[in-house]
Amino acid sequence: MPIKLNPLTKIIGLSSVLAVGFLLVVLAGALYGNWFPILDAFVFAVAHIPILITKYYASEFDSYLDDTELNATNDVVDFGRFLSSFLLVTGIAFPLILYHCHILTHFAMEFTICGGLLIYGVVVTFTSYFDGVETDALEF
Repeated sequence: MPIKLNPLTKIIGLSSVLAVGFLLVVLAGALYGNWFPILDAFVFAVAHIPILITKYYASEFDSYLDDTELNATNDVVDFGRFLSSFLLVTGIAFPLILYHCHILTHFAMEFTICGGLLIYGVVVTFTSYFDGVETDALEF
């Protein structure tokens, strides 16, 4: 029997995790005197937007026998996934490059990556919770 959470509880939990993620990124910049991790937080925050924009181009139920139209829409969706994964890898690689160039310290790099992954995880979880699809009708 799955546990049903109130939507307000979901929002409160996600906002607290998001606050911890931004806290780690801001601490990485403030404690070590370098504000480049803030740029990384913006990259992680917008990394899921290409998927949100392109996921509505996949219309599997309209004409599922026409291969050309399905391939054309899947190309758009694949490009959105590629762009999103590119931004995610950029968000992880940017602190590593700054650490390699001795611009960030080791702990600032770790704070930035952990905080950014928390931010990205909250954005993905928020969109999956509140996408409008109810799964209660699918239970047996």
